Amino acid sequence: MNIIKMMRFAVVIVLCMSFAILSSTAQITIDENILNETINSITVVDEIGRTVTIDLPVKKIIVCDYRQMETLLAMGTEDKIVGVDTSYHTRYPFLGLKNATEVSLTHATEMDYEKMLSLQPDLVIVPRSQGASANEISKKLQGIPVLAFDLGHREQLIPEVQILGHVLGKKAEANRLINWIQKYSNIVENRTKDLKSDDMPTFYYEATATSSKWKANVPVGRSGSVAEGCGGRNIASGLNNTEGIHSLQMDPEWVLVKNPDYIFLDFHSAKSGPGKTEKEVKDALDTMIKERTSDGIGNVTAVRNNHTYAIDYDFVCGPRWVVGHVCFAKWLHPDLFKDLDPEQINKEFLKDFMGVEVKGTWVYPMPK
Repeated sequence: MNIIKMMRFAVVIVLCMSFAILSSTAQITIDENILNETINSITVVDEIGRTVTIDLPVKKIIVCDYRQMETLLAMGTEDKIVGVDTSYHTRYPFLGLKNATEVSLTHATEMDYEKMLSLQPDLVIVPRSQGASANEISKKLQGIPVLAFDLGHREQLIPEVQILGHVLGKKAEANRLINWIQKYSNIVENRTKDLKSDDMPTFYYEATATSSKWKANVPVGRSGSVAEGCGGRNIASGLNNTEGIHSLQMDPEWVLVKNPDYIFLDFHSAKSGPGKTEKEVKDALDTMIKERTSDGIGNVTAVRNNHTYAIDYDFVCGPRWVVGHVCFAKWLHPDLFKDLDPEQINKEFLKDFMGVEVKGTWVYPMPK
């Protein structure tokens, strides 16, 4: 065998080994969470470690938190969903299912068990926050299986989609969604992996869902995790934190001392998203910065350099977390991501996975 043939053979071997490693990793995820699968049933482990057996095929499901809906609809499950929470129709009317029955309050804090039973679901999905009550919920539903899944957090989303692909008979659709997410997350990872920590700009990322100001999103939280790996350093990294806490109340003096290069504000539906104009989001952002004037925010480098940004929760929760991921990366390093347009990526998702076109403003200013 000559040198060229030997080199070609070696390349083939390396590629095969790499594929085997990737396949093995994906299989481990499935094997750890799907304990048994037959034609008639499947036994899985949900996000909080509960073992749940579900009869197959699953024809009707109830989803108890509107934040879970985008992931499920992106998997092509619209023909299975018969029950939703009270926020779904007001937050996502453009996604259809206008006849789906409202059976619970947001986050499944209250549930109408009689109405749920009347729908005869094969499966009920509750958010992770209600995981401790999942067994009791199943008992009140006369044994209907209940799965506790976040379906929104970046770190859990892909394995949860993999599991539900098996449970709902949507393996191909699940893989398509996963591939779309990984396509853009891999681009961000590859272009930022060689950046040195000391050369990365710092940022402060604030949660604004409540009236409290100066709540710092930590890296392990749903929002905070999306800003990780984008070529910046969260000034809230390393703060004392407990599991499940996504943001921590801080003193404004702490932010002033840290003096971040960038400030990101975490917006929700009242200030941004579907139907909102760019001016409305800009005005909301300007107002929130002005509200912190007396605390000295005008002295922070981010404000002096006009590096303050608003991002809607839709872009840090569910499959579109990767759109937010691209936004953070492009705000922090515009030269590295000139070819990526978050606005177009968002339109791509809504059209290809949801079959809709939606006008709105999810971030301001949009990275250009």
